[in-house]
Amino acid sequence: MQNRQFVRVAVTTFALMLAGGVTAQAHAQYVAEFTPFFTSYYPLAKIDFQGSTSDIFAKQNSSPGVGARLTFWFSNSVGFEAAGSLLFSGPSIYLPTDIGPASVDQTGRVITGTGRLVVRPARTNLFLVVGGGIVTRGGDAWSGSDVKKTDPAGVLGIGARANVTPQFALNVLIEGTFYALDPDGTPTNPADDFFKSSLQSDITVSVGIPIGLGRR
Repeated sequence: MQNRQFVRVAVTTFALMLAGGVTAQAHAQYVAEFTPFFTSYYPLAKIDFQGSTSDIFAKQNSSPGVGARLTFWFSNSVGFEAAGSLLFSGPSIYLPTDIGPASVDQTGRVITGTGRLVVRPARTNLFLVVGGGIVTRGGDAWSGSDVKKTDPAGVLGIGARANVTPQFALNVLIEGTFYALDPDGTPTNPADDFFKSSLQSDITVSVGIPIGLGRR
């Protein structure tokens, strides 16, 4: 419930930023920015098992998370940033029962690390991000020695900025992370192949405070 409330607040803030047309001129004067953020994580796709029906599957759980971005601006409109996040999400296994679906929750976490191009069109408060990186799973659910824990990923997102004061701003970013997930890879023994390869689509909604570093 708290996760959904966070998203409603973030999306409402994003809409108000667009409606208000607040520009980012106050922060265009900096060479770099450091942005700590809170995020809400929504995995959309299932994790399928070999030979199972559609009633039996696993799925990462929606969760809160934290992270940070470090952005270097080549100009007022184009930059490059490194971003990382820690998402407090474990998987659940869903099984059919006589009284309906049941889930078995497991503890885990998801860590992302990406590098991406940032484009901030002139005279607008919008910015776009596109890039790639890795998604790593950890915790008890993914602790097996044969589990493939890290996958390459692509990232695409859109954000908006509001300058609350000349010295204080908020960034709201909605981004998708896309990657192929097959936790057991291609084991030597086919009997050890429990998972199907599946395309994962993870959505995050983040609210951060950009801190300017180094004036131009």
